[in-house]
Amino acid sequence: MMTLMRIVTLTILALTAASLSTAAQDEKVDFLFGAPRGAVSLRAGYFGASANSEIYDFFAETFTIAPGDFNAAVLGIDVALAVHSRVDVLFGFEFTKSGTDSEVREFVEDDGSPITQRTELSTVPLSASAKLYLTPRGREISHFAFVPSKARPYLGAGAGLIWHKLSQFGDFVDFVDLSIFTGRFESTGWGTEAHVFGGLDLQLAPRWYASFEGRYLWADDDLSGDFVGFDPIDLSGLRVTAGINVSF
Repeated sequence: MMTLMRIVTLTILALTAASLSTAAQDEKVDFLFGAPRGAVSLRAGYFGASANSEIYDFFAETFTIAPGDFNAAVLGIDVALAVHSRVDVLFGFEFTKSGTDSEVREFVEDDGSPITQRTELSTVPLSASAKLYLTPRGREISHFAFVPSKARPYLGAGAGLIWHKLSQFGDFVDFVDLSIFTGRFESTGWGTEAHVFGGLDLQLAPRWYASFEGRYLWADDDLSGDFVGFDPIDLSGLRVTAGINVSF
């Protein structure tokens, strides 16, 4: 958990430092030459996994793995195109990866040491969304001048595809003859996802905003390869992120 929080904290600090450095060069100008046509945002934060399906129950019963072990850092990028004064169409990409070391419950090696393995789960959602600003994103003061709002609350929803990779490698017990063996088990595939989100942009400079967002994603996918026979894996969960948004 400490490593995860360091990754998130350092990423957010790096994004903020870079944006403030660039924004400082523009702070003498408080307007734009026309309303923005779109924006690019980079986000980092925390993913709290729902972990509510058969495979997670199997992991918890067989290994020293808890549902919370599938929480992870999340990184995302969104490209927005303005289609209305208060509406953007977003195309987004995110990445999460969790990893936990565990032991087989109730069994040990011949010398009494634990039987250890590692379980990793990566996800990559690719999505399209509609984003609605709840207040005007700025005002025009002439035909050529546009003054952006200092704060921009928003809501949104969308859907897309999600890729997963589940892998488990290390030592295991063959429950038929109770022998111990070394192996690797893996599943990859594509499923569908739907999500809702809300957040707030706070202005740093005319084109630069700090962005804070909460997003819930519903998704599952059929398990493949060595995990065939289990119900679809639950890939849902809450994402809480902070980042930088720059208009163009």
